[in-house]
Parts: sequence; C-alpha cells; structure tokens
Amino acid sequence: MAELLSPPSLPTFRDPAGSIEVRPDGAYRSVRAPFDAEILTFLATPLATDLVAQGRLVASEVVSSPDAEMLVLRHPRISFQSYPWEWSPRMWLAAAELTLTLCSDLVEQGWQLKDATPLNVLFQGARPVFVDVLSIERREPHQPIWLAYGQFVRTFLLPMLAYSRLGWPLRTSLTRRDGYEPEEVYPALSLASRLRRPALSTVTLPSLLAKTKKGRTGKGTPQSVRDPDLAKQILLKTIRTLLEDMRHVTPSHRLSTWSHYAETASHYSEEDHAGKRRFVSDALGSARPAKVLDVGGNTGVYSNLAADAGAEVVSIDTDLQAIDRLYSGLKGTGKNILPLCVDLAHPSPATGWENRESVSFLSRCAGHFDTVIMLAVLHHLLLHNQIPMDRIAELCSELTTQHLIVEWVPATDPKFRELLRGRDVLYRHITETAFREAFGRHFTVSEELTLANRRILFHLQKR
Repeated sequence: MAELLSPPSLPTFRDPAGSIEVRPDGAYRSVRAPFDAEILTFLATPLATDLVAQGRLVASEVVSSPDAEMLVLRHPRISFQSYPWEWSPRMWLAAAELTLTLCSDLVEQGWQLKDATPLNVLFQGARPVFVDVLSIERREPHQPIWLAYGQFVRTFLLPMLAYSRLGWPLRTSLTRRDGYEPEEVYPALSLASRLRRPALSTVTLPSLLAKTKKGRTGKGTPQSVRDPDLAKQILLKTIRTLLEDMRHVTPSHRLSTWSHYAETASHYSEEDHAGKRRFVSDALGSARPAKVLDVGGNTGVYSNLAADAGAEVVSIDTDLQAIDRLYSGLKGTGKNILPLCVDLAHPSPATGWENRESVSFLSRCAGHFDTVIMLAVLHHLLLHNQIPMDRIAELCSELTTQHLIVEWVPATDPKFRELLRGRDVLYRHITETAFREAFGRHFTVSEELTLANRRILFHLQKR
C-alpha cells in the first residue's frame, strides 16, 4: 500500500488579498498591500479581541518584521481539518449561524464579511471557528446591500434547501465549490415549494428574473442610501432573514439504519454491553491516548469514553443521521469530539486545482492518531465492501501510530450472517485465524476478551 501522505496541499491562491500556507507549527497567512493595513486595523479593535476570546474567530499573530515586503500572520492550527462534504446538517447550520452572527457583529462596528462560504469555517471539536480573517473588510456606511449575500445563498442556503426538499446529498459540495445557482434548483422543486419561503425569494424570483435579463449587457451598481443608520438596519435585517431561512430549511433529525443503533442492538446482552464498555475503557486507560480516531463511531458511545479519557477524538461514520445526532448531543458538553460523515471504504479524496487544494481524509490522518477504535466495523469492510483482510490490517497500521482497539465478529454471529447472504463458500476464508495472522503482521496483542455472544475484543499495539 502506498503511504497515506499525498503531496502537500497548495497554499491558497484564490483570494487576491493574500494566501495561506499550513505548516506544522501553524497556518501562515501572507497579506498583500493595501489589505495589510486594513486587517491590522481590525485586529487591533476590541471587537477582534472579543471574537477571538469567544472562540468564534481564529487568533492571529504578526510574525513578519516591520520592514518586510509583505505582512505575515500566524494562526494556531485547528487540530483536524474537515470539509463541508464531511459535515452533518446540524454542522452546516452551525457554520452558517457562525458566519451570519459574526457578520452581524461586524456590521454593528463598521465592518463586514466580503465573502461567505462554508470553506471559511473549521471545527475545533464540535465548535465552529471562522478562520478566514481576510474575509473581514471595512463597510461602506451608506451601502445597505451585503455583497456576499449571493455567495451565502449559493453555498449555504441552496445546498441545504436541495438536501431537505429534494434529497440532494450535502456531500456533493465536494465537486460544487461555488454551490448551486437558483436556476439549477428551480426545475426540481414542486410548484408549492417554489412559492414557499425561502425558495420564493432565493430560487423562484431570481430564476424568473434571470430569464428576463438574458441577453442584456452591463452590470448593475449597488445602490447606496443617504442615511447610514438606515443602510445598517437594512443590512442587519438581510442577515437576520438569512439566518431564519437557514434554520427553517435545516431538517430535524431523521431515523436511519444506524441513528439509534446503540439503543436497539439486540445482538448484545446487557452483560456484553457492559463488558465491552469496560474493556474499551480499560484499554484507553492503558493507552492514555492523545488523539483518537473512532471508525464507525455511530452516535458516539466509545468516542465519549475516549474524550473522557482526555483524548481529542475524530468520530467517523457512514450514517449522516447518526453523525448529526452525535454532533447535536455534544453542544455544551465541552468534549473535544469532531463527528464527520466519512466512509473508510470510500474516504474523501483530495480535490481542487492539481488535486491539492483540499487534502484527502487519509492524508489528514497520516501520523495524527496514536489510537484507533474500530468496533463492529471489520465484518462490514470484509463482506459489504469486499476489502481483503490483509489490506484492512495494513490500513489500520497506517492510521494509528500506537494502539488499535478492534472487534472480531465470528461467522456464526447474526450480523455476520446477515451480510453473508448465503455466500458461505465465497467467504469461508474469513476466519479468526486469518484475522490473527493478518493483524499479527503489524500488531501484537496486549489484551483480548471473548464476550458471551462470541465476539472478541482486542487491544493491539503496533509493532
């Protein structure tokens, strides 16, 4: 298997005001003139200090010398970078709420956001952080129009509207950096949906107006108003309306195959559940992990155990609703758990220019986690995804630098039989012996426990 680490990501280059390069000790942002003076002025304001203290805006430190040709800021690194195509609906909403409330606070003090895309937000655990300080600019006092309105609608509101009303996956943002145009969504909506808020103002009317303007040349100039207070109130009302619309279209939790797995898993007795939790808790106590990847984390039972042990946790699952439920349950807990919708059999690829603007999931994992938890996952990879045992073992050894807590599900298990679907002959090579041989090439057994249901829990250490 090739190393997980792909070529380094490119410094950002789409913003004319500057670029950013991620290094081991921080994210370094180069700022071109004349934008350097403006951003330094903002960073010196009490508002900037408050936003950083609240954890809503990334901290900034000037590291270039006074006579340098270009201003350089250093930002602390977010522990694990994520992308919108890995977020659940409630994470999208949290990022949108941060963007809009931040913009509202800026407007009150004479500033604003010049752009508004989900890519400006990262999550530190379950807490969204606005990381693009170059999006902040002075506001023209007489201007009542937010020029980033259209971008917010295309990249935040319409993807969520298309997800909730049409079932279009949020993960399509992987290939739609600029979101959806109203004309793309309009034909797919029912007549009733077209006439309801927020589609009427953000999809229907813009689509109809686009048809009437077709073929015209020239572009309009934003209209200003004489009264600066009126301009500010109009702008704030626009932002409040967007916030209401975003909350309105974000769906509530839906039932799914795995969203209530922890409460409905009938193939575990209460005794086995308790034994499994004790084993994992003891393994975590022995490993004393700093950073944990929980594969198939579901609604976070074992992610929470890892967080309680003092670790930073990234919890991944293929079930969007399970991840959404986990994220919602983390609010106010202070636990450092980042839930992401990622399929280990089809992990997020690198994308963008030269495939180096966004980093693949596996590259982000490389060397990052000292412990990986993989419970009730192995048989899905083997049978459903048809990944060979030795390839799974090899990937596990790439994902962790020290510890692996894994569960072996025997061929007699009802969940194994369910996935097998009568193909016994085809998969008769999948045995406990084969598991021990494949994983034994990369790990040694620290502890193991056979539950009453014959599943075996292993705490493995990397060779």
